[in-house]
Amino acid sequence: MEYYFPPSMDRVEKEIESHLKKKAELAQIFEVYKSILKVQLSCLDKIKASINAALSEEEIKDYFRKGKYLFSDQKPTIERALFQETLQSICKAISKSSPEAPESLLKLSEAEEFEKDKFQGFLKDIALFDKQELEKYIEDNKMDKKADLNSEIISFVIFMSLDPFYSVNMKAVRETVDFSIWRQGYCPICGQTAVLAKHRNEDGARVLECWLCHAEWVYPRLECPYCDNKDQKKLRFFYVPGDKARQVHVCEVCKKYLKTIDTKVLEKDVLLGVEAIATEYLDILAEREGYQSPGKPAILN
Repeated sequence: MEYYFPPSMDRVEKEIESHLKKKAELAQIFEVYKSILKVQLSCLDKIKASINAALSEEEIKDYFRKGKYLFSDQKPTIERALFQETLQSICKAISKSSPEAPESLLKLSEAEEFEKDKFQGFLKDIALFDKQELEKYIEDNKMDKKADLNSEIISFVIFMSLDPFYSVNMKAVRETVDFSIWRQGYCPICGQTAVLAKHRNEDGARVLECWLCHAEWVYPRLECPYCDNKDQKKLRFFYVPGDKARQVHVCEVCKKYLKTIDTKVLEKDVLLGVEAIATEYLDILAEREGYQSPGKPAILN
């Protein structure tokens, strides 16, 4: 299985350009996306993986056989100064590329949660959170009030700042053990629910991708990744006429949906991070039809 992490900016630019030819209105959001990605990519060489050093190959495989994702009780080492630097750089990138960004965003890195005596406790508190849970934590602790920012923006920036640390650990684990024995709808590394998939060009296999650490793994096409439903009469997909490659796969048992890019139809591979933004119209369509996202990713919208 071929992986595309980390992606080259050249490839990202080309894929975005192809979308903008059809949807010029996405130009602003893609500018913000590119500015954040550049920061994330620039951090990768500064981060040292820790999870693969803490576990043997057989111990990692044992996690996967049991359906346990690694971060469920193994935590990556995250250096406070580098995290704070990354977060500040991301805030600056958003402010520079988005005229609507609030001025208070530039002071987010000064939040007390990132101070030396509180940072590790903060990381421990939020370690297993998804987007909704992190936003609730931010609101419950009045972090949004103190920073003069809404909880969704704070949550997004925190996740984007964690992304390089999680990704480096994912890549190191993948180089030790592949994900072929992983059979869950959530990420084998950080446990985030997969919300985007592609049908692989060479063999049509369904590949799920984590929006946070970018792990990729194969999941059976004829099963629901969220409730394990295998009844073909209760699994279907639909798409917008004229774009058969970008599909919404739905389960009538749990009423969840999975956006899926069929690269066999496109006859080329894609970057799912770019597709997540370009296909927001499919989320609107699916929800209008009565289906629910299995878990909202922290992506631009």
